[in-house]
Amino acid sequence: MKRTITAFFAMAALTAPTLAGEPVSIAEIRFGEALQEKADEYGQRELEYLASEMREALERELGDHLGENGLVLDVVILDATPNRPTMEQAASRGLHHSSVSIGGASLEAHLLDANGVELESYAYSWRTHNIRDVIGYSTWTDARRTIRRFADDIGESIEERDASGS
Repeated sequence: MKRTITAFFAMAALTAPTLAGEPVSIAEIRFGEALQEKADEYGQRELEYLASEMREALERELGDHLGENGLVLDVVILDATPNRPTMEQAASRGLHHSSVSIGGASLEAHLLDANGVELESYAYSWRTHNIRDVIGYSTWTDARRTIRRFADDIGESIEERDASGS
């Protein structure tokens, strides 16, 4: 039975259309429910900032692979926590800009073909481990670090996909 399944997958791989070299477009960056619930607390401007950081990091990593009419990368910022209070938090909750907290983000993405079929999925989450590590950090330092690492992982995956011809 195992050989039959292996042979079936091998045949499918040989007959499947190659997707190597197809351009990748980045869909509108979306927000997960957990982060949407924090929009009023953080301020909508902060969510737009995170989406902009995500798009810039992906564009930097995907570089030559970017284009239209090919694959689509659907990205969701599931959750994010700032290291320092956002402007909205400072105004509404009276938090001082020198307050610090453990920050980070949880992210996911799906690489889809032109028909919307998922070819690859990605997930990454990271948070600071120790409050003492965040001294000197800006509002979104850990979230930006998480975004950059995630974009780097996706870029490497797409490079490997192109190199392998699938």
